[in-house]
Amino acid sequence: MPEDRSQSIGTPASSPKCWASCLGGCSNKISREHTITKRMFLDNEITVSGLPWCSGKGKKVGLASLTAKVLCKVHNSALSPVDQEAVRFAESMRESFRLLAVRNRLKQKHWRFKKFPVDGGMMERWFLKTLINATCHRGSPIGLDSDQLGLPSRYLVEIAFGKRSFEPKAGLYGIYDTPEKKQTWDGISIQTFNSTSNRVMGAVFSFVGFRLLLFLDRKGPDLPLMETYEAAGECEVIQPTYHPLSVEYRAGKGRSHSIVFNWPR
Repeated sequence: MPEDRSQSIGTPASSPKCWASCLGGCSNKISREHTITKRMFLDNEITVSGLPWCSGKGKKVGLASLTAKVLCKVHNSALSPVDQEAVRFAESMRESFRLLAVRNRLKQKHWRFKKFPVDGGMMERWFLKTLINATCHRGSPIGLDSDQLGLPSRYLVEIAFGKRSFEPKAGLYGIYDTPEKKQTWDGISIQTFNSTSNRVMGAVFSFVGFRLLLFLDRKGPDLPLMETYEAAGECEVIQPTYHPLSVEYRAGKGRSHSIVFNWPR
């Protein structure tokens, strides 16, 4: 996933501007939108990394300050159902890790299997919305079809608002880590990446021990991917799964529970 910030494309967008203005129906008021849905987090302060203004591995920020003027009130309100599903996803992930910790302390080997359902389509839209919020008005076209610096293409805006779906191979991928590599810190990491023509083409999101890749190009990522750990100087081949169906957890030697993604047919 090469990155080249030496080339500029299109003309800069006036700021502030609603990134969904291509849909029409904007209100005159630009709202102060939370870059990452506030209600996903339990505390008033979280650790964030990977965004343009972050330095190093992570930066603690107050949720109240993690905002940007990137959507008008009408379009911000229209995405409320997407935010609600993201909050439910966060609560399910926390409960999943809590259940795993409790069952790992017990001697029982056969568990009552529990499922935590997730609306995959809604979460795919939430990750897209969050990527746009994080990169909007920052100098790079967002998506392959965008013709304006700092703004997403109409194709991506329509996906974020549920008016169309990603074409196959573009969209959300699951990255499965071994249990010893999972991190359960209650923060979020967004590692965005650009194409050689300086377009935002996706990001890897890490949240509560779970990693997901959002890829915007219809051709999909070149698989497998090579991931480099700078501190250890090691590389690892990872094979993301397109539209993951489930992630299963085991406690001891028995099946404990599963995060289940439901995708539209």
